[in-house]
Amino acid sequence: MSSKPLDRQLTLFDPRASSREERVSRAREIADALAAELGEPVRLTVHDNRSTMISFRRKAGTVRYRVHHMFLDAPEEIRRALAAFAAGAGRGASARRRAAGVTIDDYVKVHRERIGAPRLDKLRPRGRCHDLQALFDRLNAEHFEGRIEASIGWGAFRRGRRHRSIKTGVYVADARLIRIHPALDRPEVPEFYVAAVVFHEMLHQDVPAVERGGRRVVHGREFRRRERGYPDHERARRWEEANIGLLLRG
Repeated sequence: MSSKPLDRQLTLFDPRASSREERVSRAREIADALAAELGEPVRLTVHDNRSTMISFRRKAGTVRYRVHHMFLDAPEEIRRALAAFAAGAGRGASARRRAAGVTIDDYVKVHRERIGAPRLDKLRPRGRCHDLQALFDRLNAEHFEGRIEASIGWGAFRRGRRHRSIKTGVYVADARLIRIHPALDRPEVPEFYVAAVVFHEMLHQDVPAVERGGRRVVHGREFRRRERGYPDHERARRWEEANIGLLLRG
């Protein structure tokens, strides 16, 4: 490893830290530790996202991390895991990433209370045409034996590129939150279709994502099996194919 000081850049967001100086000091320590472990320049962004605690990508010769502010005071073991999580190709790299992922997940579980609570004041389950809470409660009783625990409401989404796709719903695992695209809250959109979308998002809690071969599999074999078993699955799929233009215009 070169003795030349490694570059690092900081972008900070930590509403819970007591001062900007403290945030900068803690983030600098993490950036220095990651750069030293990886032997690469590091750019670090600290955020308060409720769904993704850590992510990274390589761009222009720099490892760009985004980490939740709970990692600002993480011990050395967790910082080493953050570095291993972004380890490049090489012998044993995949195994190290998997082990690091387990360590990081365990840390997040212990510090879950530091994840900001969802803005329930803006989470509206009752729309103009469809009541998401009523659908959630019915589906929970009929298909999940009441074990799904999540808040649900209508929320804003970004459109897909060139308005050719639409993300009808999302499940935020850490916040136990389901948001449904408001384009579905129209009289032209049948209740059975909205219910199928809600069922899909609820299923994410019952069949959570798993790590396989260094990849995070969200819609695995068991998830797809359960989804196909939903009584209105095919009916909803056919309606969506026939009415995608209607949804995109919403």
